[in-house]
Amino acid sequence: MGNTLAIAKKELRIYFTTATSYVLLTAFAAITAYFFVVLVGAYAAQTTQFMGMQAQQMLERMNFNDQVILPLFFNIYVFFLILLPMVTMRLIAEEKRTKTMQLLMTTPVRPIEIVLGKYIAASTLIFVMLAITMVYPLILQIYGASTGDAAPIDWATVLCGYLGMFLLGAAVIAFGLFASSVTDSQIVAVLVSFAVLILFWMIGWAGYGQQGFVADLTANLSLINHLESFTRGILKVSDLVYYVSVIALGLFLTHRAVEAERWN
Repeated sequence: MGNTLAIAKKELRIYFTTATSYVLLTAFAAITAYFFVVLVGAYAAQTTQFMGMQAQQMLERMNFNDQVILPLFFNIYVFFLILLPMVTMRLIAEEKRTKTMQLLMTTPVRPIEIVLGKYIAASTLIFVMLAITMVYPLILQIYGASTGDAAPIDWATVLCGYLGMFLLGAAVIAFGLFASSVTDSQIVAVLVSFAVLILFWMIGWAGYGQQGFVADLTANLSLINHLESFTRGILKVSDLVYYVSVIALGLFLTHRAVEAERWN
């Protein structure tokens, strides 16, 4: 465990002392902030419109969770799929390119410790990215409370959504780490990661209009379909098992790839 944490600390030090990570964090924060402002603006405009029409029933149906938080979650996980391969591309590929992986293999560090250490570091960066966006529901809570709404935000739904996005990010990181372990080129690692992610994203579309086994299979394999329940505040064991299984598979494949380096 000590070796695993030492590797994780080393990777985190690299993440937070290089410009690339700060560029990614800044881009992620700026883009999500833009969509938050747009969604809040649309919510305010629609509220004003309903008030002018004296449509009381429509006003009563208006809420931040469905009209701001849920669309914001959608935008966040889309950018997750775009940005996270860039987080993992250098983790092992750079070690192989600079030949430091061979040196690491001569030390009393097991391949599984290398894999878990790098995975923990990348997962911590995901946590930081999501923590940055927590300011948005907090703003809505303060803004809604100032208008007299006692419970403007359903925090159980919000936190469940964040759990789902963290698991989605953790699954993406696991396969991104595997992509980084099979090449010494960061560009190739990114392309392989994108290819795998697009496959798992689009496989859900293949089930649209289908019935029976094909529809069930494509829905169960899709990364995105399993996130929907989380964003609506519903915690399903099947969704938890899916993401944990994807993470375990990605880490297993990465471990096998790293272990093979001993014989190269």
